Amino acid sequence: MDTFSKPLADGRTAHVTPLITLFGAVSYEAVDDDGQRIASGWLYDASERGVAIGDRPSGCTHLIPAFPAALWFTPEEVSRLSALGDAAKAAFDRSPEGQQLEAWRRGQAEREMAEAARTTVLHSPEGKVLVAERARLAAAAEAVLDGDADQRTSGRAPTTTRAETQGPTTAINSPGTRPRTRRPSTRSPRSIPSTRRSSRR
Repeated sequence: MDTFSKPLADGRTAHVTPLITLFGAVSYEAVDDDGQRIASGWLYDASERGVAIGDRPSGCTHLIPAFPAALWFTPEEVSRLSALGDAAKAAFDRSPEGQQLEAWRRGQAEREMAEAARTTVLHSPEGKVLVAERARLAAAAEAVLDGDADQRTSGRAPTTTRAETQGPTTAINSPGTRPRTRRPSTRSPRSIPSTRRSSRR
Protein backbone atom coordinates (compact mmCIF):
# COMPACT_ATOMS: atom_id res chain seq x y z
CA MET A 1 0.00 0.00 0.00
CA ASP A 2 1.28 3.45 -0.90
CA THR A 3 2.44 5.75 1.88
CA PHE A 4 2.56 9.51 2.11
CA SER A 5 5.65 10.92 3.86
CA LYS A 6 5.80 14.28 5.56
CA PRO A 7 8.76 15.91 7.40
CA LEU A 8 7.99 17.14 10.91
CA ALA A 9 9.26 20.15 12.78
CA ASP A 10 11.17 17.99 15.29
CA GLY A 11 13.27 16.42 12.53
CA ARG A 12 11.34 13.18 12.24
CA THR A 13 9.45 12.01 9.18
CA ALA A 14 5.83 10.92 9.39
CA HIS A 15 4.86 8.07 7.09
CA VAL A 16 1.07 8.15 6.69
CA THR A 17 -0.80 5.07 5.47
CA PRO A 18 -4.55 4.78 4.84
CA LEU A 19 -6.38 2.08 6.80
CA ILE A 20 -9.79 0.51 6.24
CA THR A 21 -11.93 0.09 9.33
CA LEU A 22 -14.23 -2.83 10.09
CA PHE A 23 -17.17 -1.06 8.40
CA GLY A 24 -15.23 0.01 5.33
CA ALA A 25 -14.38 3.59 6.31
CA VAL A 26 -10.99 5.17 5.64
CA SER A 27 -8.74 6.23 8.50
CA TYR A 28 -5.03 6.96 8.66
CA GLU A 29 -2.02 5.94 10.70
CA ALA A 30 1.28 7.81 10.86
CA VAL A 31 4.56 6.30 12.12
CA ASP A 32 8.13 7.59 12.22
CA ASP A 33 11.24 6.00 10.75
CA ASP A 34 11.51 3.65 13.74
CA GLY A 35 7.92 2.48 13.39
CA GLN A 36 6.73 4.41 16.44
CA ARG A 37 3.19 5.63 16.09
CA ILE A 38 2.77 9.37 15.75
CA ALA A 39 -0.95 9.64 15.07
CA SER A 40 -3.86 7.40 14.17
CA GLY A 41 -7.48 8.18 13.35
CA TRP A 42 -9.71 10.19 11.06
CA LEU A 43 -8.62 13.12 8.91
CA TYR A 44 -10.62 16.11 10.16
CA ASP A 45 -11.30 19.53 8.73
CA ALA A 46 -10.01 22.04 11.27
CA SER A 47 -12.96 24.37 10.66
CA GLU A 48 -15.44 21.58 11.42
CA ARG A 49 -13.50 20.79 14.59
CA GLY A 50 -13.79 24.41 15.70
CA VAL A 51 -10.03 25.08 15.65
CA ALA A 52 -9.34 28.78 15.23
CA ILE A 53 -7.03 29.89 12.42
CA GLY A 54 -4.59 31.33 14.93
CA ASP A 55 -4.22 27.90 16.58
CA ARG A 56 -3.28 26.13 13.34
CA PRO A 57 0.17 25.79 11.80
CA SER A 58 0.69 28.12 8.85
CA GLY A 59 -1.17 26.97 5.73
CA CYS A 60 -2.68 23.86 7.38
CA THR A 61 -6.39 23.09 7.09
CA HIS A 62 -6.75 19.44 8.20
CA LEU A 63 -5.43 17.35 11.07
CA ILE A 64 -5.24 13.88 12.56
CA PRO A 65 -5.71 14.21 16.34
CA ALA A 66 -2.81 12.90 18.39
CA PHE A 67 -1.12 13.38 21.75
CA PRO A 68 0.76 15.51 22.64
CA ALA A 69 0.30 17.34 19.31
CA ALA A 70 -1.94 16.76 16.31
CA LEU A 71 -0.54 15.97 12.89
CA TRP A 72 -1.39 18.81 10.51
CA PHE A 73 -1.69 18.89 6.71
CA THR A 74 -1.92 21.52 3.99
CA PRO A 75 -4.60 21.38 1.26
CA GLU A 76 -2.07 19.85 -1.17
CA GLU A 77 -1.15 17.17 1.34
CA VAL A 78 -4.82 16.51 2.00
CA SER A 79 -5.37 15.92 -1.73
CA ARG A 80 -2.60 13.33 -1.80
CA LEU A 81 -3.89 11.66 1.35
CA SER A 82 -7.43 11.57 -0.03
CA ALA A 83 -6.20 9.97 -3.26
CA LEU A 84 -4.42 7.27 -1.26
CA GLY A 85 -7.52 6.72 0.83
CA ASP A 86 -9.77 6.42 -2.22
CA ALA A 87 -7.44 3.86 -3.80
CA ALA A 88 -7.34 1.81 -0.60
CA LYS A 89 -11.14 1.95 -0.33
CA ALA A 90 -11.59 0.80 -3.94
CA ALA A 91 -9.22 -2.12 -3.39
CA PHE A 92 -11.11 -3.11 -0.26
CA ASP A 93 -14.48 -2.96 -2.02
CA ARG A 94 -13.20 -5.41 -4.64
CA SER A 95 -11.87 -7.83 -2.03
CA PRO A 96 -13.92 -10.76 -0.61
CA GLU A 97 -14.13 -8.93 2.71
CA GLY A 98 -15.48 -5.83 1.01
CA GLN A 99 -18.06 -7.79 -0.96
CA GLN A 100 -19.17 -9.59 2.18
CA LEU A 101 -19.54 -6.25 3.96
CA GLU A 102 -21.57 -4.86 1.06
CA ALA A 103 -23.88 -7.89 1.11
CA TRP A 104 -24.39 -7.42 4.85
CA ARG A 105 -25.19 -3.75 4.33
CA ARG A 106 -27.75 -4.57 1.65
CA GLY A 107 -29.39 -7.12 3.90
CA GLN A 108 -29.40 -4.66 6.79
CA ALA A 109 -30.98 -1.98 4.60
CA GLU A 110 -33.67 -4.39 3.40
CA ARG A 111 -34.49 -5.39 6.98
CA GLU A 112 -34.73 -1.76 8.03
CA MET A 113 -37.03 -0.97 5.10
CA ALA A 114 -39.22 -3.97 5.89
CA GLU A 115 -39.43 -2.97 9.55
CA ALA A 116 -40.30 0.60 8.62
CA ALA A 117 -43.03 -0.61 6.26
CA ARG A 118 -44.39 -2.94 8.93
CA THR A 119 -44.48 -0.11 11.47
CA THR A 120 -46.30 2.12 9.00
CA VAL A 121 -48.90 -0.55 8.29
CA LEU A 122 -49.48 -1.37 11.96
CA HIS A 123 -50.08 2.30 12.81
CA SER A 124 -52.55 2.77 9.97
CA PRO A 125 -56.32 2.29 10.52
CA GLU A 126 -56.19 -1.00 8.65
CA GLY A 127 -53.22 -2.09 10.72
CA LYS A 128 -55.00 -1.35 13.97
CA VAL A 129 -57.94 -3.49 12.84
CA LEU A 130 -55.51 -6.27 11.94
CA VAL A 131 -53.83 -6.08 15.34
CA ALA A 132 -57.20 -6.26 17.11
CA GLU A 133 -58.23 -9.27 15.01
CA ARG A 134 -54.97 -11.05 15.81
CA ALA A 135 -55.50 -10.42 19.51
CA ARG A 136 -59.03 -11.83 19.28
CA LEU A 137 -57.85 -14.96 17.48
CA ALA A 138 -55.04 -15.46 19.97
CA ALA A 139 -57.46 -15.21 22.89
CA ALA A 140 -59.83 -17.70 21.24
CA ALA A 141 -57.00 -20.16 20.61
CA GLU A 142 -55.85 -19.84 24.21
CA ALA A 143 -59.38 -20.54 25.45
CA VAL A 144 -59.56 -23.69 23.30
CA LEU A 145 -56.25 -24.93 24.65
CA ASP A 146 -57.35 -24.27 28.23
CA GLY A 147 -60.59 -26.17 27.60
CA ASP A 148 -58.71 -29.16 26.21
CA ALA A 149 -56.41 -29.18 29.20
CA ASP A 150 -59.35 -29.08 31.62
CA GLN A 151 -61.08 -31.92 29.76
CA ARG A 152 -58.00 -34.11 29.89
CA THR A 153 -57.65 -33.42 33.59
CA SER A 154 -61.30 -34.22 34.40
CA GLY A 155 -61.29 -37.45 32.33
CA ARG A 156 -58.36 -38.98 34.19
CA ALA A 157 -59.16 -41.93 36.54
CA PRO A 158 -58.98 -41.02 40.21
CA THR A 159 -55.88 -42.21 41.93
CA THR A 160 -56.11 -44.48 44.99
CA THR A 161 -53.72 -44.93 47.81
CA ARG A 162 -52.23 -48.23 48.88
CA ALA A 163 -54.31 -48.26 52.07
CA GLU A 164 -57.49 -47.89 50.04
CA THR A 165 -56.64 -50.85 47.79
CA GLN A 166 -55.67 -53.12 50.66
CA GLY A 167 -58.79 -52.44 52.73
CA PRO A 168 -59.00 -52.38 56.54
CA THR A 169 -56.23 -54.01 58.45
CA THR A 170 -58.54 -55.75 61.01
CA ALA A 171 -59.40 -59.41 60.50
CA ILE A 172 -62.87 -59.71 58.98
CA ASN A 173 -64.30 -63.09 57.92
CA SER A 174 -65.41 -63.21 54.33
CA PRO A 175 -68.89 -64.62 53.61
CA GLY A 176 -68.92 -68.40 53.19
CA THR A 177 -65.76 -69.04 55.19
CA ARG A 178 -65.47 -70.67 58.57
CA PRO A 179 -64.88 -68.33 61.43
CA ARG A 180 -61.49 -68.53 62.90
CA THR A 181 -61.33 -69.70 66.55
CA ARG A 182 -58.43 -69.30 68.85
CA ARG A 183 -57.15 -72.57 70.21
CA PRO A 184 -56.28 -72.75 73.88
CA SER A 185 -52.63 -72.51 74.53
CA THR A 186 -50.89 -75.79 75.45
CA ARG A 187 -47.86 -74.09 76.82
CA SER A 188 -47.40 -74.19 80.55
CA PRO A 189 -47.67 -70.87 82.22
CA ARG A 190 -44.53 -69.19 83.21
CA SER A 191 -43.33 -69.75 86.73
CA ILE A 192 -46.55 -69.33 88.66
CA PRO A 193 -45.99 -69.46 92.40
CA SER A 194 -47.71 -72.47 94.01
CA THR A 195 -50.42 -71.80 96.56
CA ARG A 196 -50.44 -75.33 97.99
CA ARG A 197 -48.72 -75.99 101.25
CA SER A 198 -46.16 -78.68 101.39
CA SER A 199 -47.48 -82.10 102.58
CA ARG A 200 -44.32 -82.69 104.45
CA ARG A 201 -44.72 -82.54 108.16
